Amino acid sequence: MEHNELLIIAAVLATGSFCQWLAWRVKIPAILPLLAAGFLAGPVFDLLHPQKEMGVLYFPIISLSVAVILFEGALTLTWREVRSVASTVRNLLILGALVTWIGSAVAARYLLALPWDLSLLFGALIIVTGPTVIAPLLRNVRPTANISSILRWEGIIIDPIGASAAVLVFDFILARGSGFSSTLISMVRIVGIGAGLGLVGGYVLSYLVRRFLVPDYLRDVTVLVSVLGIFAISNTFAAESGLLAVTVMGIYMANTDLRQLREIWYFKERLSVLLISTLFILLAANVTMADLMLLDWRAFAVLVIVLFVIRPLGVQLSALGSNLTRNERLFLSWVAPRGIVAAAVSSLFVFDLLEFGYDEARLLSPLVFLIIVGTVLIQGSTAKPLARYLKVSEADPQGFLLMGATPFSMALAEALQDAGFLVRLIDSNQQNVIHARLQGLDIEHGNLLSTFVEETLDIDGIGRLLALTSNDEANALACQHFEDEFGSENVYQLQPSRPTGKQHTRNLVPLGRLLFADDATYGNLEQMVQRGATIKRTLLTSQFTFSDYRTRHPADQALVLMAIQGKQVIIPTADQPLQPQAGWELLSLTAANGRLIIPSDD
Repeated sequence: MEHNELLIIAAVLATGSFCQWLAWRVKIPAILPLLAAGFLAGPVFDLLHPQKEMGVLYFPIISLSVAVILFEGALTLTWREVRSVASTVRNLLILGALVTWIGSAVAARYLLALPWDLSLLFGALIIVTGPTVIAPLLRNVRPTANISSILRWEGIIIDPIGASAAVLVFDFILARGSGFSSTLISMVRIVGIGAGLGLVGGYVLSYLVRRFLVPDYLRDVTVLVSVLGIFAISNTFAAESGLLAVTVMGIYMANTDLRQLREIWYFKERLSVLLISTLFILLAANVTMADLMLLDWRAFAVLVIVLFVIRPLGVQLSALGSNLTRNERLFLSWVAPRGIVAAAVSSLFVFDLLEFGYDEARLLSPLVFLIIVGTVLIQGSTAKPLARYLKVSEADPQGFLLMGATPFSMALAEALQDAGFLVRLIDSNQQNVIHARLQGLDIEHGNLLSTFVEETLDIDGIGRLLALTSNDEANALACQHFEDEFGSENVYQLQPSRPTGKQHTRNLVPLGRLLFADDATYGNLEQMVQRGATIKRTLLTSQFTFSDYRTRHPADQALVLMAIQGKQVIIPTADQPLQPQAGWELLSLTAANGRLIIPSDD
């Protein structure tokens, strides 16, 4: 029976989406269900044969997808951030990368008997630790700020560095058969053309975007087409120089301070989810059972060396002279999962190497997949208990993530910040973000429900979410989105607005704990602030009890928002009002004059 190509494409896309959802639901890296789906569809049940069914388009599609992924990774690499990262991160990017490269090459050479050139290529391929794998791991483990910062920045910056190293080794392998001088000329040609076209492409594209020569609705498409065009043109002038070109292009654009760069990042988010979902399935399905049979005990010995020798050695050398504790160094030595770039680039290179007569290269794809699955599965499943054992995970973080930069939420953020608590706001409205920054608040511009924001948002020290926007649906979805992150007891939303009329039925079922009191809706709170209500702090003592407070500030003049007990914040909800005690400090929304009138939503 002939395969229905349309059905195959739809099935791959649907399976990729399901795997992404499953990974989100059970809080595991998406790479695991995606690879599992690919292996089941390909080598196990023999249902999907991507290279055979896609024909000559298979590797061009893989190549273009890798180009887009590398460009998007390079967009995060700014010189300012490279200069500002800790010395440990810089050492990991240089010394740690060299240790991984050389150590893995030596292991592949002497355990698997690969030629030196292929061994060096394998070492370069597994340098990268992708942020798409690191981000969900950090959110699950919640390590200390030092560990989180180091792993996050290493994962972001090492992506284009490792891929570029692999490209250069690959180009050297293809060029070396023509003699040393020809090899050197070919290498210079590849680097020159790749870097040159990358710089030209980055400059032209940045100029077009900055000068508004491309309308907003065409901007994202123009960026994508430009990346694919530079990749294809560069490969036409110098084979395999395209990956270097798009990496340089992304780095250039990341350092031009484009105001529209964030919007390009959001386009990256939507595109990368689709690319990664389909790419992992296709790559895993293209591995044959014969390829998997090439893996014996020696391949698993290489995995053990990568896990227990190479990564610890690189981290310990990189951490020399740093202020990291022994336990922090031990945890960093254990965590280095590999991701999409290693899988995609290895599959791409193996095809070309086999055409050039490197039969031993057939082992590279299953070996790289083994390293990916092994590091993600073993390190991902053990990272959280190890962090707890080493006492390097955050203990009851008391910081706040506030969704929405409204007058009320900014007033609340200022009060919490003045009380010594970490507060971070996020809002998708640029004007709100500017206003909050002028008030000295820590705020990020973006949509909290966005995967890109979720991966890049710094939540170190944050343990609660307060969804305070006017959009009841967005508030509820944010609580659902982060209940696994912070725990369902630590996600709060405002009371949903009531429908018109005299009904008391909510518009939707709230998914977070309902803040403050039954009438504390967005509209009510904002009108209170507009009428002059301010947030005040009041210390309760044995002489001035909560009863005394209520005598001076009745419920119709002061709405208690929170209570501070030592280093902890207690938040009242509609079904669990506060019972304040002596020694607690109250944060209350207090009327400027007269009564604190809560207007009706009816």
